[in-house]
Amino acid sequence: MTAGRPPDRVYATDEEISEAIESLTEADFGRIHRAAQYALFGTEYTDPGELLGEAVQRTLEGVGVNGGRHWPKDVPFVAYIIMTMKSIADGSSNSVVQTTTASLEAMAGGDGNAELALAQEGFSSPDVVEQALEVEETAERQSRAAADAALIEAHFANDDEIQFLIMGDKDGMKAADIRAISGMTQTEYDTARRRFRRGLNTLMPGRRKS
Repeated sequence: MTAGRPPDRVYATDEEISEAIESLTEADFGRIHRAAQYALFGTEYTDPGELLGEAVQRTLEGVGVNGGRHWPKDVPFVAYIIMTMKSIADGSSNSVVQTTTASLEAMAGGDGNAELALAQEGFSSPDVVEQALEVEETAERQSRAAADAALIEAHFANDDEIQFLIMGDKDGMKAADIRAISGMTQTEYDTARRRFRRGLNTLMPGRRKS
């Protein structure tokens, strides 16, 4: 679902992607639409259909090339497209923040005070030494988190329900919202939660507090 294609996975062709889209049910579209609505906030996109179209277009453009988006055929299409929309939305949100920061600095001008301009808009600039230490610590945490995330993603790659749990947890979504997007019943949701906890305990024994 990200750039690059591991050699041991099989990816869909453009024909298979088109067939998957044509095979989507009304319930599938409902889940995709709700997921897109949750992902829109803070992005450049204003309509769920626009975000869905972007996800489909990037997937089609990724067929047969090393970069871009690719649909692994062992992942259900609905789960894949929702995760892809979320990833695109995350990238757009980060871009909006970066653009806003650059605009503020430009407003300050070459002889102006960029730090003051940023502070007036709710941003702050810490001491250089403290910032350097924070960057180093953050990089280490991010490296560990990325390794953990890759391990978890690989372990649960074929579990559609747990993929929705992971997405929902990342976004701080309520259980009811996760169930609405995924189509899980309360029983299915509770069972998936237990399955997820057991899997984490197996992957990372002793690292979970509960």
